[in-house]
Amino acid sequence: MIFTVTLNPAIDKTAIVDDFVLGGVNQLKGCIVDAGGKGVNVSKTLRVLNKPNMAIGFIGGSSGEQIRQELQKKMIMSDFVTVQGETRCNLKVNSVFGMTEFNEPGPKIRPEEMAQLMVRLEQHAKPNHLFILSGSVPEGVSEDIYKQLIEMLHRKGCRVFLDTSGELLRIGMEAQPEYLKPNLRELLALYHKQKTDFESDEALIEWVKERAKELHRNGARLVAVSLGELGAVFTDGLDTIHAPAKDVPVLSPVGAGDAMTAAIAYGVDSELPFREVVRYAMAVSAGACMTEGTKPPSKEDILKLLRQTEPY
Repeated sequence: MIFTVTLNPAIDKTAIVDDFVLGGVNQLKGCIVDAGGKGVNVSKTLRVLNKPNMAIGFIGGSSGEQIRQELQKKMIMSDFVTVQGETRCNLKVNSVFGMTEFNEPGPKIRPEEMAQLMVRLEQHAKPNHLFILSGSVPEGVSEDIYKQLIEMLHRKGCRVFLDTSGELLRIGMEAQPEYLKPNLRELLALYHKQKTDFESDEALIEWVKERAKELHRNGARLVAVSLGELGAVFTDGLDTIHAPAKDVPVLSPVGAGDAMTAAIAYGVDSELPFREVVRYAMAVSAGACMTEGTKPPSKEDILKLLRQTEPY
């Protein structure tokens, strides 16, 4: 069984602006509203892959209830802790400058609400269950929360997938989660590097390969680093693969990383060979780029892209 943990879910609103006017009035069009947050996005993609999963985390107010109802309509199980604050709303605007995101901080979590979540996670934690911990955390949640959760889940015999950034990632890795998927920006920040430090894309990719292998040596079974238009790097310690990005019509790149996380989780939970996991990861994440807003890829697009993706 797979569980996604989203401590800071959101209602994602994605819109288009034809002519972005800084400091002026901008008319939004084509506004799409989705239940979001990284773990929620993973749950939605796992559902398309026919992988049973349960979404866990904090929700509050009308926005939180909207997330619960959307997951219920998609037949995704959930066990959220209802908090006093209001679940955040995020605005993503696609313009000539690319995708610009405006993310709210989320509700402040009280100690008793955090304690309630811990109890629920312990109740669901059974040997060999896979827990996906992803995204930011709201106010009131400590930066070592993912480390705490990983340690607790490991004591219960569970496997853990960590997909976050900054101090949450750095501290969380100390508990040695089995699976890691930073993106390029997150990996560069982890090692205090910038993309401009590298003289070519090839040099950057080689550096990413070495860092991925280093993260594997530090305890992860599988490491994936998503690189946007440069594709992705994967390693299981025996094989290290750079998979080029697939050429697909991109409607929105937001959520592609979460789709990749879902595909990897699907693959490892289904005990697929490493190279088949890579094939699924690239096909499913490309499919997510073909959808509007933060919607998951369609089953039809996934199957089509899988047929077009040769083994690595």
